Amino acid sequence: MTEPPTSRRRWRRWLLILLVCVVAFTAAAGTHFLLDMFVPLYPFGSNGGDGVLAENERLIPVRLDSLLSEISINGSVAFSNKKDMTFGSSGFVSEILVSEGEVVSEGQALARLDPESVANLSRAIAQANLDHKDALDALADAKRPTLQVSEAEAAAANAALELHNAREALADLLNPKAEDIANSEAALADAELEAQTAQDALDDLLNPKPETLAAAEDAAAQTRVELRDAELALDNDAATANDNLAIAERDLAVAQMNLDALNGSVRLKTAWDTYDDKRQDYTNVIYKWTGVKATDDDLAMTPTDLFAALSFVPEQVYDRNYPLFPDGRITDDPDTRWNELKVFGWTALYPRSNLIEAECDHYTYSPIRQSNTSSANGEFCIQRDMRNAYDALVSAGNDLSSTEAEYDGSLATAKEALTRAEKAHSDAQEALDRLTEGSIGAAQLQARYDKAQADYDAAVRNLDELKNPDAAEVETKRKQLAMAQAKRDTAAETLHTLINPDAEEVAARRGQLALAQAKLDDANNALQRLDDRREMQVALQEAAVAAAQAKIDGETRRYDDSTLKAPWDGYIASIPVEEGEEIEPFKVILTVVNTGIVQIEGSVDEIDVLSLQRDTAASVTLDALPDRELEGVVSSVSSTASNQQGVVTFDVKIDVNIPDDVTLQEGLSAVAKVGISEERGLLIPTQAVQYGDAGAYVRMMSEDETIVEQPVTLGSSDGFFAIVEAGLSEGDRIVMQVLSEGELNPEVTFGPRGRRPPPRDD
Repeated sequence: MTEPPTSRRRWRRWLLILLVCVVAFTAAAGTHFLLDMFVPLYPFGSNGGDGVLAENERLIPVRLDSLLSEISINGSVAFSNKKDMTFGSSGFVSEILVSEGEVVSEGQALARLDPESVANLSRAIAQANLDHKDALDALADAKRPTLQVSEAEAAAANAALELHNAREALADLLNPKAEDIANSEAALADAELEAQTAQDALDDLLNPKPETLAAAEDAAAQTRVELRDAELALDNDAATANDNLAIAERDLAVAQMNLDALNGSVRLKTAWDTYDDKRQDYTNVIYKWTGVKATDDDLAMTPTDLFAALSFVPEQVYDRNYPLFPDGRITDDPDTRWNELKVFGWTALYPRSNLIEAECDHYTYSPIRQSNTSSANGEFCIQRDMRNAYDALVSAGNDLSSTEAEYDGSLATAKEALTRAEKAHSDAQEALDRLTEGSIGAAQLQARYDKAQADYDAAVRNLDELKNPDAAEVETKRKQLAMAQAKRDTAAETLHTLINPDAEEVAARRGQLALAQAKLDDANNALQRLDDRREMQVALQEAAVAAAQAKIDGETRRYDDSTLKAPWDGYIASIPVEEGEEIEPFKVILTVVNTGIVQIEGSVDEIDVLSLQRDTAASVTLDALPDRELEGVVSSVSSTASNQQGVVTFDVKIDVNIPDDVTLQEGLSAVAKVGISEERGLLIPTQAVQYGDAGAYVRMMSEDETIVEQPVTLGSSDGFFAIVEAGLSEGDRIVMQVLSEGELNPEVTFGPRGRRPPPRDD
């Protein structure tokens, strides 16, 4: 049983008193300690006056940090996972293979039941398996449908089919399908259209429309014109065709000369050569100053963007004090793209390295052909060198783009002109060939004339037929009209019958539906009675199978438990029986403790319990392991309180992660620290705070380098550090007393507990 913890505030108050006593004793004994962080002390009066530091005082910078609040829980180590092992069967203890306190492994044999009892358990398993087989056979027989059930199912299915057919027949009669109505309406519409078309055809035959006659007359006139043109073409001369061919040959020669001139463009080649030179110049300048072999992406960047991408800052890198080789080895750093050896060659090996400048205020940019590093004053200017090379590359790229665009436009125009000239030449040649090939040309012209004559004769006949229709064709059109009108009347009658069914037929369909429903109800009732009986038989047999399986499982479990085995790695806590002792089924044979699950059992007071939450991380220390800190998590917080002599506490359990190299014993004392809050603000040590008539104040270094008293408003505090709400700013330097200047590590400043602060900057 651990003692109940005090509240957090009382614990800190006692801790402060204890620390003051320790410091006083240490100073008296002359013991010196190297401190990683300042020991909290109550402030003493200054020995050096208001304006100077005393020997035991030091300036500490005010900084922004987090103030942590913790709860300390005193408790002890407990192994909460234990198991009482039983055989589950009566008999005698045949063997006990372990002793109390012995460490065991998971699966290790611990004790055995007597052989006779084990044999009886094996026989019981065999009998249970036989009973289970019989139960399965009986269940299969119960599930197998009988002839009576099959006949009832067939009768119900037939009745359901008759009901379905009767319902559909009545529904189709009362509510014809939209698809059938649509089809009937479509058929009527088609018949009406066919009748109208036949009427229009007859009307057109008897009374041609004026526009039809006009079109026929126009066709006759047009064919007369084509016939006259064909007559004139027979006598046409080839002189015009020869002139057209000569003009086409001249145009073709000119277009070919223009295209040949463009294919040998000197200006485009010059633009490409200039661009390649400027690209190589920029590549050389990048390599000269950084040692980087530039990629296409690098060459597309401005010098500023390139240096940023390379993490290359010339002002730093070319500073003689820049640590190019921090580990002392003169070699290129593989983690940087730029080459430290290249920079080293300039800064350390080049005779005029003192003239190298990253940026130059007294230079001007100018396009260059080759890299020129020296300025007008004989200096070396990286910025000018990079910028001149980049600007020259950009200018050459722009010139190349405009030259290529102009060349592509001219080339497309020349190719188009050549194509047109070739087509004109081909057409002129074909025209001339048609006129000069003798019988072939004459035959084509004669064929044209014959076709024009035939077209004219046909147009005249068509016009005559429109004005004088044939009597037989008129009679045929009249018969087609009569047939279309009869078809229309039939479609209209069909649609009317579909929408308005006969009343007697509807009554007959209703009677058939009622009869089919009655037959289905009778068949379903008969089938349900048979199914209910069969389901009860199946349920009874399934229960028998489950009981048989449960018996197998129970007998098998008791047989397996005839040899007790360790359920986990742990140790034997107790063995309350002896070998040869007669036992009942659930008599405890031994108890096994699981050492892999470790808890710290402690308690907290009523003030701290409200701040605790399950699954909160905790750090655990043990007196037995003073140099180790274990990780844990709050697993449970009791909802009921304990009251001992007026002190109210709540039980808390913390699960602890135990490293493989650590072995613990139950009952070891332990302390768990659980963080409950974190507040960020300006932190100062409480030992630097003093109090006067006006309240709290600190002594700080003013802007004129004198020590002055500065009133402060304090907020939250953990007894060691306090948050300043008003009076100070981050970076202000305040006075704090120390043991002695020689006992402090000059590289460490103060910080909250549990954190190592950054190096001092004063």
